[in-house]
Amino acid sequence: MDSVEALAKKIRPEQTVLLLGAGASVPSGAPTGAELATHLARQLSPVPIGENLAEIATIFEHRTSRADLVKALQARLRNLEPTGGILLLPEFDWRSVYSTNFDLLVERAYRLSGRSLAVVRSNYDWQKGLGGAVLYKIHGCLTQDVGIGHKHRMVITERDYDQVQEYHQLLFTSLSAEMLTCDTLIIGQSLGDAHLKDLAKRAAQLNQAEGTPGRVYLLVYDADPDRAVIFEQYGIDVTSGSLETLLHAIGQVHTPASRQSKEAEAADLDARELPLALRASTTDCAHALGLAPNARKLFNGGAATFADIAAGFTIERAVEPRVLESQNPTRNLATVLIGGAGVGKTTLARRLIAERSSKDFICWEHVNSFPLNVDAWLKVEERLRANSRQGFLLIDDATEQLVAVNRLADALGRLDRSHLRLIITANSAQWKSRRKSPTLLQRSSVETMSRLTPVDIERFVNLVDQQNAIRQLVEDSFLGLTRPQRIRHLRDRCSAELYVCLKNIFGFEELDDILLAEYKDLPIEAQDIYRYVCAIQAMGGKVHRQLIVRLLGVDGGQLANQLSQLDGVVSEHDINEDRGIYGWSARHDVIANVIATYKFGDPQEQLDLLDNLIHGLNPSVWLELETANALATSEMGIDRLPNHDDQIRLLTELVRVVPAERTPHRRLIRKYLDADDAGGAKQAIDLALRDLGQDDIVDRYRVRLVVMRAQKAEGLMVGDRVALLFEARSQASKLLQRRPDDRHNYRLLCEVGLSLLRMNGNAMVLTEGIDALRVAEAEIPDPEFTNDRQHYEQLLRLESKTK
Repeated sequence: MDSVEALAKKIRPEQTVLLLGAGASVPSGAPTGAELATHLARQLSPVPIGENLAEIATIFEHRTSRADLVKALQARLRNLEPTGGILLLPEFDWRSVYSTNFDLLVERAYRLSGRSLAVVRSNYDWQKGLGGAVLYKIHGCLTQDVGIGHKHRMVITERDYDQVQEYHQLLFTSLSAEMLTCDTLIIGQSLGDAHLKDLAKRAAQLNQAEGTPGRVYLLVYDADPDRAVIFEQYGIDVTSGSLETLLHAIGQVHTPASRQSKEAEAADLDARELPLALRASTTDCAHALGLAPNARKLFNGGAATFADIAAGFTIERAVEPRVLESQNPTRNLATVLIGGAGVGKTTLARRLIAERSSKDFICWEHVNSFPLNVDAWLKVEERLRANSRQGFLLIDDATEQLVAVNRLADALGRLDRSHLRLIITANSAQWKSRRKSPTLLQRSSVETMSRLTPVDIERFVNLVDQQNAIRQLVEDSFLGLTRPQRIRHLRDRCSAELYVCLKNIFGFEELDDILLAEYKDLPIEAQDIYRYVCAIQAMGGKVHRQLIVRLLGVDGGQLANQLSQLDGVVSEHDINEDRGIYGWSARHDVIANVIATYKFGDPQEQLDLLDNLIHGLNPSVWLELETANALATSEMGIDRLPNHDDQIRLLTELVRVVPAERTPHRRLIRKYLDADDAGGAKQAIDLALRDLGQDDIVDRYRVRLVVMRAQKAEGLMVGDRVALLFEARSQASKLLQRRPDDRHNYRLLCEVGLSLLRMNGNAMVLTEGIDALRVAEAEIPDPEFTNDRQHYEQLLRLESKTK
């Protein structure tokens, strides 16, 4: 057995997961499992015999009720206050903290220290952007239980263990992922504790299964050299000592947080100095412009980097001067570039940023592997203002984070003159259908990008002549053409609203053939990785190294070699180096779509991939929550499956794995409604209301369900159907009053009115909806309101003629 001092020298808190057993809470007055069992047993008559907590709790619940059991636990644990070692936990930046305890000691210790702590108590607590310190409560929390009206339960009785298997599996998936890159420190009371032994064995088995270099350490209060040998046989290093002693010893090796210099957040800091919360998730454009360019990657389909732009590897698009001119009025808060995939939105946006950077603006790009931190960007605006500087922030593919973009735009719009402005790119279809804040609509200029203009095409021809690095990559057959022939060739290739990459427009083969030939030349094992990366990316998922390792069972030792075989095809970028999270991506979404379409063409393979993805999700990594939502919404995700029953099954499973995510619930309801399955839709709506509470989109689906019943339910008289439609009108009107800025609520009211008009000729509700749209379009500068009004006015005229 090691000494506490020796263990302290091995521990690096930022690379260590803490696993707290019951012994960690005992010094703060918490009972051991046996003591808690005795405490519960004494409240019953006759007193049951035994000290097994699960058994006694089961008996207690059976004799009284679940609510009484929870209240008894709360009475014993609620008033505990942290003391000793628990108070020292926040002094170090642990990778994560897992606890089997119900109490609130860790939460209170962090609150007292002034340090933030995210807490995961159940499947409903997975959240995007889990950052900083995170506490995972393996057995739940005394603040939440089904016995007192919550959706989740504490794991206290025998039956509870069966009820939360899904949550436990996800927690241990999260723990095993963390073990890929870090050590594990288990804190317990006694080596004779059966639960501690099970916990330590589980951790050791996870560690051995992953074959990682991380160690598993066990700290116990009671010395027991004989039993220590048993644990050491599992590869666990055992140390006897207290949590207080260990953390004090770690404090001699590592500087505690209370002694570290805190980041100054004053507004008068250098305007280029980003808050800590943004440094990993932001590209400094001035720095990026000075990096090495990569003509080959750009030629093969990668978006132009700032370095490529600085090297002259891109062209000035014909729309560029007009877009720059639109930014000159200081009231213009945002520039929005919309268009389909592959039309050059990102490259143009970066060219705009590069131009602004050359004019002494301070410019950044948000890395969209991370959530957009609105509060931190408002601090940046304060610094810019205090230093009398102007800045631009590029948010690429902004529809993924449009809620946060709306919040940021609203906050900046409330300022007299914002010193931070936005450049945004978005898929045009998604941009039109999603809700934008009135501020964003009123104070932005929108440029729709599509095909290359004749001017663009001539500039591409000039690019080949002027840039030797590009010229060397172009086929000799193209270089042999005369200038007019080159221009004619490019016009033919770029007649569609797509150019994707230089290799495509300068080449003579079809893009699909180019990409499939490239795939064929890869080694077999690299092909498999490539097609999985492309398939997940094509679904809109966030691919990262750990996800691919889990899906394919890739040996960690071979990973670097296989990635090198994919050089230029799949790129890797840092997301969270400390946690071993590295993003992977194909060069372009269009390229990913082509590979996914051909290499996952078999519906059974698609089904197997989606099944494995859903069952292997690790919701503790926010990227995988994004992937879960993408599976539900993307045309290349669950929607690609030809079988409706398979779609329903996978969406139902997705809801079970991430019940607090809104998108899978909504898509499941939509599937039932589209299939005219009123019973399934009703059940899915009830489940969504239970898991999510109030939700505007689910409320609209409730109205659609009422309309469906009015139209298709058997055995109803016409009067009954009309009554249902008036009920739908009432619900739709309430939604409109609650969210008058959401155009979908106006459309819903019009759809109810259209159904009523077709059923009994009454145009009153449809006219009411059209009038509401007319009022809204005068106040909300979204052209889609006008389009909707004109659409329903035309339908009203057509239906009136047929009556």
